[in-house]
Amino acid sequence: MNTDKTVRLRPGYLLERIDGEITVYHPTLTTSIYLNQTGALIWELCDGKKTIPDIVTILAGLYPESREQIEQDVRNVIRKLIDRKVADLI
Repeated sequence: MNTDKTVRLRPGYLLERIDGEITVYHPTLTTSIYLNQTGALIWELCDGKKTIPDIVTILAGLYPESREQIEQDVRNVIRKLIDRKVADLI
């Protein structure tokens, strides 16, 4: 995965929180992804302006004791979003 590119969500996908569960879905497609709290934070940072290292840096600033885990989580969530065609690297 090229980390120099920015992460952009594809249009039309929504994040919804219901009863403690977080789902990303498209209202007219049959695509949905369940995320945990960390995944939801990563989703919210995928604005088409931030690279993967940018997202890691922001989250590591919030949780400095967990930087290694954050790096792994960010890569895993973004890979999942790309594999499910919910996001692109541009």
